[in-house]
Amino acid sequence: MLDFLVDRNGWPAPPSAGGCFPTFAIAMSGRSLVLSLKLKLLGLVLLLCLAVSTTVYAANSTYHAVQHLQQQSALAKAGDVRSIRPWMTIPYVAHICHVPAAYLYRALHIPETPSVQHLTLHALALRTKRPVDELIRTLQQAIETYRQQHPGPKSTPTREPAASSALAKGERP
Repeated sequence: MLDFLVDRNGWPAPPSAGGCFPTFAIAMSGRSLVLSLKLKLLGLVLLLCLAVSTTVYAANSTYHAVQHLQQQSALAKAGDVRSIRPWMTIPYVAHICHVPAAYLYRALHIPETPSVQHLTLHALALRTKRPVDELIRTLQQAIETYRQQHPGPKSTPTREPAASSALAKGERP
């Protein structure tokens, strides 16, 4: 019955609350409760917006990373010399570019030893005290030279089925 004499935390109301009517302090605590709920809701909405924007940013970054990976994969499968990276080894470059590894070692003036075969281009550059970009350019030029000197088999056009080629010549199947 005298609930208005107890504030919202369960503590007795201050002596100024006395009487039968709620005081200004009790009325203000109700307003602060509403204000507190509004602030919590605003904070929740802001956190939700932050979470959504972070998710969109991460999805966009992932999409572009996958696109870049697919482009690099296509270059590597095609044996494009632009796909050579500092983390690759000479045998790996030879494999993806279809060039003998011994030819690449000779182009770099590096002896082909077992200890060198497992070094990355970056480690080789450090060992030979050359910039890694220069080492990669030398490899790219060597691969292009090798391809000019040793042209690979050209792709053969697909053959038409016998019936369609006979029709093209005006013969009956």
